[in-house]
Amino acid sequence: MVEFRLLGSVDAIAEGGGPVDLGHARQRSVLAVLLVEVGRPVPVDVLIDRVWGQRPPLRARETLRAYTSRLRFELATAGAVLRRRAGGYVVEAEPETVDIYRFRRVVEEARRIEDPVRGAVGLGRALKLWRGRPFAGVDSLWLNEIRDHWEAERAAVQAEWIDRMLQAGRHSELVGVLPAWVGERPLDEQLARQWMLALHGTGRQAEALQVYHDLRARLTEELGVDPDAQLQQQYQSILRGDPAPLASRFPKSFGRNDLPGDIPDFTGRAAEMASLIAAARPSGSPAIVMIDGMAGVGKTALVVHAAHHLADRYPDGRLFIDLHGHSTDGDRVDPMAALDNLLRAIGVPGQTIPPTVDQRAALWRAEIADRRVLLVLDNALDGGQIRPLLPGSAESLTLVTSRQRLADLDGARVLSIDVLSAEQALDLFARAVDDARVVTDPAAAAEVAALCGHLPLAIRVAAARLRARPAWTVAYLADRLRDERRRLGELTIGNRSVAAAFGLSYRHLDSEQQRMFRLLGLITGPDIDTSAAAALAATNGEDAERLLEALVDTHLLEQPRPGRYQMHDLVHQYAHAIALATETPDIRQRTQRRLVDFYLRTAYAADRLLRPARLPIPLDAAVQDCRPGRLADHRDALEWMDTEHCNVIAAQRLATTHDWHDAVWQLAWSLRSFHNQRGYLRNDVDACLAGLAAADRLDDPFAQAHALRALCQACIAVGRWDEMLEYSRRALTLDERTGDLAGQANTHHLLAVYWDRYRGDLQQALEHCTRALHLFQRLERPDWEGEELNAVAWFLARQGDYDRAFDYATNALDLCRRHHNRLGEAMTLDTLGYIARHTGDWSRALDYYRQAIAIDRELGMDFGLTATLEHLGHTYLALGQPEQTRTAWREALEVYRIQHRTDEADRIIGRLATLGNP
Repeated sequence: MVEFRLLGSVDAIAEGGGPVDLGHARQRSVLAVLLVEVGRPVPVDVLIDRVWGQRPPLRARETLRAYTSRLRFELATAGAVLRRRAGGYVVEAEPETVDIYRFRRVVEEARRIEDPVRGAVGLGRALKLWRGRPFAGVDSLWLNEIRDHWEAERAAVQAEWIDRMLQAGRHSELVGVLPAWVGERPLDEQLARQWMLALHGTGRQAEALQVYHDLRARLTEELGVDPDAQLQQQYQSILRGDPAPLASRFPKSFGRNDLPGDIPDFTGRAAEMASLIAAARPSGSPAIVMIDGMAGVGKTALVVHAAHHLADRYPDGRLFIDLHGHSTDGDRVDPMAALDNLLRAIGVPGQTIPPTVDQRAALWRAEIADRRVLLVLDNALDGGQIRPLLPGSAESLTLVTSRQRLADLDGARVLSIDVLSAEQALDLFARAVDDARVVTDPAAAAEVAALCGHLPLAIRVAAARLRARPAWTVAYLADRLRDERRRLGELTIGNRSVAAAFGLSYRHLDSEQQRMFRLLGLITGPDIDTSAAAALAATNGEDAERLLEALVDTHLLEQPRPGRYQMHDLVHQYAHAIALATETPDIRQRTQRRLVDFYLRTAYAADRLLRPARLPIPLDAAVQDCRPGRLADHRDALEWMDTEHCNVIAAQRLATTHDWHDAVWQLAWSLRSFHNQRGYLRNDVDACLAGLAAADRLDDPFAQAHALRALCQACIAVGRWDEMLEYSRRALTLDERTGDLAGQANTHHLLAVYWDRYRGDLQQALEHCTRALHLFQRLERPDWEGEELNAVAWFLARQGDYDRAFDYATNALDLCRRHHNRLGEAMTLDTLGYIARHTGDWSRALDYYRQAIAIDRELGMDFGLTATLEHLGHTYLALGQPEQTRTAWREALEVYRIQHRTDEADRIIGRLATLGNP
């Protein structure tokens, strides 16, 4: 059976205890109207009038049909029925399932009880069904009228309950409850009289007399009347010192509810809610749940929503204290003040509250030792602020929220909450705006949610801005948010500001942590590790890690996996703004130069491990306080490049922005081997084009030639042959002018590739390779000579000169192995496999190919792996083994697709098609 709640936010609770998703506020209004008339059909026109009043939407019936359709689905999932009937809609359920009708039944039962204690308990049970103002979060003229009637009904029952409590002599319990009710109805003379009786009954005559004076002043100022005769008589009786009814020192039950109102458009968090509900189950020890997360992520909204959901399980009190842990020091609530509030809330007279923290904490625990209390401690700073406030009762539940990770609370469960998912963020935006503009442009709404970083506070502020500006479209709001420089400024309305929320967290950092936070605002990559952060801050790795972990604990930094740190987009923009406002231009530039130098030097070291035989380039001395990352071997280098690829690309862009031309072309060069191995072909072209532009600005022929050769290789990989030829001719001219023999050899090798792959002229290709080989031999560089011997062997084999090709290839294999050139070894094994296959030595061909594939896999050389897999497939096909052929080609196809090499993938698909489907 579904439980419906109208006395507070409009909610539906499934039989298992989980909330039913009722959609946005207007959709909840539809359900609220139907539940007021539960079991009775409401005509469509009446329903539209009650929901929208004089301003229905243009297509009100279609909108209503959409809302009821969604409600019908959600309710049916929970076991409730909403159907179309008799020209209207009806929720087919017993009145008892709706809290207002349950409230009325419990009140009638209590009124039939003559004993004041039992009668008070019954009325109190009825009043506990009220969680706040009826229909909180939804609005219409008709619902407002119903709300007023129901609140008058509640006030009458409250008055009856107070009278019963006074008759029972339970004045102390009333003292803890009545101030809040008087605050809601400050001109209610009957309520003021009852409060005076309660205060008088606990010996607080002076406070009782003050209640009278305050009320009299308000009545005179606002209504121009004096208190009624009954209230004046009560005042005179207290003034004379007439005896009051005896009352126990402390109450046995107080039932106070301090919870703030629930958020009607609360969205998502199903897993977190399930965790909090599970924590409420009896476990034999006090239940404490620590909810932490970044500013604006919705911690308070979650715990308040959960507290309302769990309220019935804690009949002895639902208490809420905002500890203001991240406000200014003057606003922070210390344990002494918090315990004073808690003790008074449960009815302990002020004059009996002890003077020390330890004594107050002991009294607090003793008073609620056998009670079921739900305590919410919101916005805590640290464990010291909240530890004295924790109940000792195994029946109680304490929910604590903080921007800090409070790992020092023994026995506490920790629940760290993150931003919403894309779907939840869009749903929250739609509910918060509650307007057709979101429905008509869902793509723009999704973009707004994404630009808000899926952060609930930012989404609510954006929604509030849109609501306040009827002329704006969602697309216009999205356009305003796209500009990173003004985004935080756009996410401000009234006293709600995303930047202000982050500012409170920033101000609680120490000076070292603040500096690291600001400097992290200067990075342009997606994340950072400890070594890069050490370079950024000009410190050692140990101190960098300590500072990063401190920022993680305050949720100003995220740790997606050990050793990796990243900032939420909006937090990064705030950090960047703080850095611009705090650090001088010189400091900012030196900081970013250290970061660029770190990525350059580590990427260069990685490239030397990935391609030891590659022609190196010299680097200038490292900038001060920059320590490159340490890489042990080829596998370590490949793993580092896989992890840091986006950051190295970002470093090149940052260097371009600052006109650090040497770093730009050297970073492009350092990325070349990795891009080739992993198939990042488009990235490679972009990086190399930027490198050439930087080298041209330097007007350094050595830099230009290296940049040109790197760009030639990138163009070869993507088939930009005309550009490749132009760049290679430029490079060869520069090499010859500077007398760079190694450069000339490498350029001739690239021209051989051009004549082979693009022009199909194997003889021209062989001539260029032969020139390159002779140049390497003149340089007496056998490590480079090995790869070029293999290139000559490859072209000889392609021309059918297998004997000479075999001699060159075996010499190449020997040189590559002697000089530990594993990549050259793999390429040569592939050539030998080709020779064996074309001379009918199938067994040896398979052996060569398998050796080559093993090395390619070891090195992560995906680019070479695909070619050899294709060759292996051809060998299996010639041997009449189609299944092995399919296996080899399918693996090649998978890698081609990962690398987005569509032409090669299409070629493999065509070949697989000729084999048929087994």
